[in-house]
Amino acid sequence: MPDLGFLHAPIVSVGSTRVDLLSILLFIAVLAGFFVLARCVARVLRRDILNRTALDPGTRDSVVRITRYIIILVGIFAGLQVLGINLGSLAVFAGVLSLGVGFGLQNVISNFVSGIIVLFERPIVVGDYIEVGGLDGVVTKIRIRSTTITTRNNISVIVPNSNFITQNVINWSHEDPKIRVHIPVGIEETAAKLDLARDLLLQIAASHPEVLPDPAPTVWFESFGSSTFNLSLLVWIASPIRRHYIVSDVNFAIAETFAHHGIDIAYPYTNLIFRNDLAVRTEPETGTR
Repeated sequence: MPDLGFLHAPIVSVGSTRVDLLSILLFIAVLAGFFVLARCVARVLRRDILNRTALDPGTRDSVVRITRYIIILVGIFAGLQVLGINLGSLAVFAGVLSLGVGFGLQNVISNFVSGIIVLFERPIVVGDYIEVGGLDGVVTKIRIRSTTITTRNNISVIVPNSNFITQNVINWSHEDPKIRVHIPVGIEETAAKLDLARDLLLQIAASHPEVLPDPAPTVWFESFGSSTFNLSLLVWIASPIRRHYIVSDVNFAIAETFAHHGIDIAYPYTNLIFRNDLAVRTEPETGTR
């Protein structure tokens, strides 16, 4: 029989507890078992239980992740018990935590706590279209430390969870994803064409398949510009993700329709007035540069 006494030889001491190699191996085995258990439970929850409920995808994802973290946390405590570390006193844990913070883990801990808040309060969920820190895109993953946002250019950006707690977050999809879009139009200063311009704008909005008929589109006369009548076409759309494409389609249609009906879209210009009757001399073109 081989001598297995080395498995019980103390390797490290934690307080008054001496940890041997066998305890470390059992600790690793317990952690591995709980990680596998967490993954299996998450798969069963997602595939066989939550998919049959009326919960939205974001809520289902939050439930799965919170369940996984709870199982892993239980596994960590069980592993510490296998090591023989007394959890009745949190002095060791507090000491390790203080040491980690002292070595620059403040941001990691801040993001960890923020991730827990995000999962429980759910200011954002997977599938939401959001803006944070000048970045906009769709939330594709929420982890305990960071969140992945996929932009319209299909670029994945990893955002620390603390940003969702310390910064203003615009959630375009929160509760009701339907939004109203303002499309400004400046037309020539001809009052006789105002009614025609308004009717054409409403026709353009009604003809777009992604513009909602209820609430109905409307046109506002915003202001008198320096050389324009400033109008705004207001339309409701079902999802903010498509708003840039819809605005582009409507602008193309406005330019084409107004040109067909002789309505000029005015642009800023400047008049130069010479009060001293100055003559402006122009040089004839010589054909050379």
